[in-house]
Amino acid sequence: MTEFNFGYQDPVPARITFEEWDDLFQQIPDELIEKFHYFPPSQDAWSKYLFPPQVFAIYGARHLRRLKFDNSLAALRLWGFVNNESERLFRARQIGRKVIAVMGDLGPLAVLVNAFPDCVPFYPDCWWWTPFAMESKVLLETAARLGIGEATCYSRAALGAFAKHSYFPDPELVIAATGASCDDYSGVESLVARLTGSCLWVETPLRQPDNIDSLEQLLVAEYRRVISALEELTGTRLTETNLARSIAQANAVRTMTARLRQLAYQDAVLPALEMMVIEFGCLHYYSDIAEWTEILRHLVATAEYRRQTGQPVINPDALRLAWLTPPADPLLLTYTEDQGAKIVATEYVINQALTLIETSRPPLTAIARSHIEGSLNGTSRERAEMLIRQAQANRAEGLIISGILGGSHCAMESRLIGSLVREQLQIPVLEFDVAPPNREIDRQTKTRIDAFLELLRSRR
Repeated sequence: MTEFNFGYQDPVPARITFEEWDDLFQQIPDELIEKFHYFPPSQDAWSKYLFPPQVFAIYGARHLRRLKFDNSLAALRLWGFVNNESERLFRARQIGRKVIAVMGDLGPLAVLVNAFPDCVPFYPDCWWWTPFAMESKVLLETAARLGIGEATCYSRAALGAFAKHSYFPDPELVIAATGASCDDYSGVESLVARLTGSCLWVETPLRQPDNIDSLEQLLVAEYRRVISALEELTGTRLTETNLARSIAQANAVRTMTARLRQLAYQDAVLPALEMMVIEFGCLHYYSDIAEWTEILRHLVATAEYRRQTGQPVINPDALRLAWLTPPADPLLLTYTEDQGAKIVATEYVINQALTLIETSRPPLTAIARSHIEGSLNGTSRERAEMLIRQAQANRAEGLIISGILGGSHCAMESRLIGSLVREQLQIPVLEFDVAPPNREIDRQTKTRIDAFLELLRSRR
């Protein structure tokens, strides 16, 4: 860990408040801050990203004031990098890189785009957290005026972001996956296509265990269309070397993420909030795979050191929870840990981005197979089984399902998965819809979480 910290000594592991995070930042030497730049090997002043938390709060991320954060240098580096992404995308455009929006499939398309030098993929889907981070309904209200209202998933914030033209640069190309995926987001994609004037559509087939070969062939044909569009846009032919490089980079990210999940969910060496950010980094690497890879190496070194020295950041005796569907409001994770629980298993609808891409198969076929293993393009029972395996291995005592009012993959699926978990694991399940963006968690949800955790304690 010393190698990554450049001589800086992390404090005793703890979850800290926004104010404590600010105080801690003042102790980091200026020369250390100068070492961290995005788009390596750039060392230009504009590419620094390790800034104090007030910077991001002033620019709109007000929710940071209410969250709690891991106090390691690696985690501070993570938060600086993630909060800097919008700037990074605009900077990519300024330095001549092509910004490509990939939508809907949450993982595989970014691997294809990343194979083209000087192309930067990003998922506008991930802007669904922005209304909560900014404690603002501006993006949701903008989406409503364009035709996607309250009875849909919070991912509609992506439509508002496209319409505002200020959260990310207008992409050179929009590639949208649809089919066996979120119905709400397919509606978002349709309106984005109207706004941008063009959209390359990619079919997402329903997973059929008895028909895998034909599904792979369908996806390979779709990916060849994507490659042709990217070759025309960039004037560059895709080489086998570049595609193999992109797959190797994606697998490196996924391998380190898998190790961090193991360390966090079994040894409690990283909090749930950081882990959710880490898991979602497998989608498009926060628009800079090279630097994100270095941050993951730093996090792995920190987590391994904590495990070896017996320094968990969460009480090892905390209640063990599984969590289904990523909470749109990250404050829910902070609150749940504050009340004496820890997360030991997750199913955040991104299994397709966590699965290693097989290197023994033809590259496009291997990417297609990772797509077919996705969370949302199969049955609810299959998704439940993904979670049950983790929950059973890590002895989860309860399951929280954070649904979305009106979200098409939440309305009926949550109850079905909850029933399957109760039946197979014999553990209690709490299901609730995440309330719209606000400064605090609503009182009803807090009360339900408190009562649920008290029930789990009574069962010990």
